[in-house]
Amino acid sequence: MVKRPTILTVICVMSFTAAILGFPTIFSPFIKKKGDFFPAITGILISLEFISVVGVWYMKKWGLRIYLLTALLNQTLMLYIDNWQSYKLILPLVFIGLTAFFYNKMDNNL
Repeated sequence: MVKRPTILTVICVMSFTAAILGFPTIFSPFIKKKGDFFPAITGILISLEFISVVGVWYMKKWGLRIYLLTALLNQTLMLYIDNWQSYKLILPLVFIGLTAFFYNKMDNNL
């Protein structure tokens, strides 16, 4: 088993916190006004983000792959509903950059 670098521990804790704080977004009036399926889509994306961070926490390559997909879909959704802001890219880009740096040390297995 590969030991997780301290910097990944810090960024994972930050991402866990962001995912947990994002859950109330599912029930926000802004998201509900956009359509019937937007709360469900938002909930799925937040859940996938949380699951992917768990994968990175355990140093699994699938964690980064799911996070990349989730970040891309999340940014696309934000653009679609006119809620995109550049600062919302900071944490995903830092997470992806740091995780990609340690990608070769991660495990392929589930």
